[in-house]
Amino acid sequence: MNRRYRLVLAALSSLIVACMTPADIGNPGPLTMSVVSGDGQHGVPGGELPEPLVARVENERGRPVSGQIVNFRVVSGGGSVFAGAAITNREGLVQERWTLGFSDSQRVEARAVDPDSGTALTFAVFTATFLDTLPPSGDSLPPVTSNVNASPNPAQPTDSVIITAQVTDTFTGGSNIAGAAVRVDSGPLLAMLPQDGAFDQQNELVTRTLVGIALGGHTVCVRGRDSAGNTGSFSCTFLMVTNGGGGGDTLPPVTTNVRALPNPAHSTDSVLVTAQVSDTFTGGSNIAAAQVQVDSGPLISMFPRDGAFDQQNEIVTRNFVGIPAGTHTVCVRGRDSAGNVGSFSCTVLTVATLERRRAPPRR
Repeated sequence: MNRRYRLVLAALSSLIVACMTPADIGNPGPLTMSVVSGDGQHGVPGGELPEPLVARVENERGRPVSGQIVNFRVVSGGGSVFAGAAITNREGLVQERWTLGFSDSQRVEARAVDPDSGTALTFAVFTATFLDTLPPSGDSLPPVTSNVNASPNPAQPTDSVIITAQVTDTFTGGSNIAGAAVRVDSGPLLAMLPQDGAFDQQNELVTRTLVGIALGGHTVCVRGRDSAGNTGSFSCTFLMVTNGGGGGDTLPPVTTNVRALPNPAHSTDSVLVTAQVSDTFTGGSNIAAAQVQVDSGPLISMFPRDGAFDQQNEIVTRNFVGIPAGTHTVCVRGRDSAGNVGSFSCTVLTVATLERRRAPPRR
């Protein structure tokens, strides 16, 4: 009887072992991990990718391993994963959700430790790239450059002139700024540096010091590039380099610090354009007038902020209403009392359409 019982148990054990999968009877040899799906997706900065990250764990025979803990780590890009860890199912599969960050290099690694050997498993690496868009247009949107400034202005030929500007992608895609360049007249593009030491934000103040600029008037233009690869339009200012010599006022006034507030604006906003017009270092005449132009529109008179054109240095203003949605170039120039008309100094204004909220359904 005992012998028959032992024979029955042995037969049952053999049957059970024969029906079990490799995942059920242990994990012979080293484990491996591979990407199944979810790699190479495109998404907006700060948004969750549409598809999950899926990895597979196998033993050395290529059979699935269940019950294996897998950790998902964001290693670049500043994004986040939803859970951070998961356990493989009977097919050896594990899944995770990934929300992108705002840097240009997006990478997640799936990591695990072999339960038998304690060694690190081969990483399953997931990467993603930015789809730098704003719905519903689907167009790629470049960053906006504004507040281009040269100091000192006017300058002497021996001066070191500091060029500064603000480059932002906050309202035009949401990517970090990756670079900026400045150009004097038709000269080469020169790289600018972030004022805080690193290109790691959607809004950056950039700077470049120029030396040895020739006598005369110069157009200094700056543009930015975001981490999605979109390059913006130039925003410019006018720089005067002079020896300060006399002989009568034949030099035009210099316009700087052109600003539009608010910027970005909505199509229903009243936008205030301001600028500084000075003839202090370029002839010493009083400022007599200033004009503003939006894109290729008509020249419109501006007003002195203190109520009268009676100084060599004037802050001028003009209000605009009903500016259509889109990106606009706003340029200002001044005229001194000797009749000299200066060059335009410009900034970029972004106007967005104010979305209408749907009324709640009637009950």
